[in-house]
Order: sequence, then structure tokens, then C-alpha cells
Amino acid sequence: MSNPEALIAEADRKAKPASGFSSFFGASSASRYEEAADIYTQAANIYKLQRKNALAGQTFEKAANAQIKADSNDEASNTLVEAYKSYKMEVPIEAARCLTKAIEMFVARGQFRRGANYKVDLAELYENELTDVKNAIASYEDAADWYRGDSAQALSNKCSLKAADLYCDEQVGDYDKAATVYERIAKESLNNNLAKWSLKEYFLKAILCRLATNNDYASGNALLNRFNQWDPTFSSTREFEFLNKLIQAVRDGNSDEIANASRDYDKIARLDALKIRILNKIKSSVTEAPDELEEDFT
Repeated sequence: MSNPEALIAEADRKAKPASGFSSFFGASSASRYEEAADIYTQAANIYKLQRKNALAGQTFEKAANAQIKADSNDEASNTLVEAYKSYKMEVPIEAARCLTKAIEMFVARGQFRRGANYKVDLAELYENELTDVKNAIASYEDAADWYRGDSAQALSNKCSLKAADLYCDEQVGDYDKAATVYERIAKESLNNNLAKWSLKEYFLKAILCRLATNNDYASGNALLNRFNQWDPTFSSTREFEFLNKLIQAVRDGNSDEIANASRDYDKIARLDALKIRILNKIKSSVTEAPDELEEDFT
């Protein structure tokens, strides 16, 4: 196996512009940068084999910069993706920087579908590795817009729903905006045979978010009636019964009834962490010293 440091030194020599009359230009210049990029890539792959992922990411970046100087932007954007993959293992903030640059290059060439795919990867990186909720939301929303422009509605909605869930994060707490997204996607799903099975979930989240917004039981009740008009079968569901009880409890300022209704519902349909977090927000809004709802509601 070759020595990656020796390969990098060789690539550095090729990528360094000469001075005076020996300076290269035109096709000759591009050729030398391309050669340098190939050698950097070799070194980066050796680092990957050695599990030196941060060094691999740095070297892939060197290769991408050489490709940009050779006016090979297609190759450069792909190489930046390789840098992202390597950095992701050890230095996620650098991974985000490289992937952001690659996405910008894809979009500049009109490759919005590809850009959207990588925007989802970027959003997940911000969400899971960097716990940067605001940038995760922005990335999911960009991906949703680009998918929608490419007529990929299901993928667009999936990204919008991820953003809506993150709007309910404690770092953001914009329940009103989350509710708007859930309501919009519910409406769009009414005549979609594949998506209609998720209607109850969208209805439930939308109303929970309205209730979490300054005790807005009036908007919650209005939405409950609207959703029942959209889907008359909704009134026969456990979700409808649960929401009815919650709206009444919020109207009465009764935190105990919020907890009781939640426990009863959880026995039939398990509440996930997101809904528990929203329910605790609702409960805390009607009492000064709430006892937090436990995940198992025991």
C-alpha cells in the first residue's frame, strides 16, 4: 500500500502553480490539476482503509479543490460528497460544510432532485449528530420544496412532516406552524389512497399543536369539526374521542383530566415521545406546577 503522505506531497507539487515563464495555463494547467486530484483521491482512499476518516475527508477536499481549478465541477461535487461521508464518521460539522457546498454545486447545475436527496442527508446530520434543530428544519424544508418542484409529492410531504415534528422541539416550540403543516398535508391526503391511512395521525398532531399554543382550545375544537367534515369516519375513532376530552379539559383548565385522557388513550394506542412532549406542554399551560406525564403513564 502506498504512503498517503507521499502521495499528498506529490499531488501538492502538481497542484502548485509554477511562476514566471514556466507557469502553466489552459489545457496544460487543467491537466495538472486533474492529475493532482487523482493522486489526492488515491491518498484519501488509503486513509479510509486505515480508518483515518478525518484525514480522508481533508484529502478528498483537496481533490475537490483541484477539480474545481481544472473546471471539473461535476467531479468536484461528487468528491465533496465523499469528503462528507468520511468526515461524518469523526467530524460531523465538517461533514455538514462539505455536503452544503456539494449541494450548492448540484443546484447550480439544475440538479434539484439530487440536491433534495442530499438535503435530507444534511437535515439528518444536523438533527441527529449536531442537534442543530433550526438548520435541520431549514434543510428539510428546502428538500420539500425541491421535491415538490420535481413532482415528488410523497417525498416532499415526508420532509415537511419531519420539519413539522422538529417545530415541536423544545428548542423551537413553534406549535402553530407545526399544526399548519399537519393540517395542509392532511387536506392533501384526503383523496390519496396510500396516504389516507395516516389521516388520523395528522389530525391528532394538528389539534395537539393547537392546544399547545396558548391553550387555544377554540382553534382545536374548530379543527376537530373541520376534520370530521373532511372525513366523517373520524368521529368513530379513538383519536376523536381522545381529542374531544382534551379540548374539554383545556377549556376547563383541568390538568388532571388531561393526564387521565392521555393514560386512557395510551392503553389503546401507544403515545410516542413527540406526542408526550406536546401533551406535557399542554398540561403545563393549565397548571402552575404540573406533574410531568410519564412515558408509560403509570
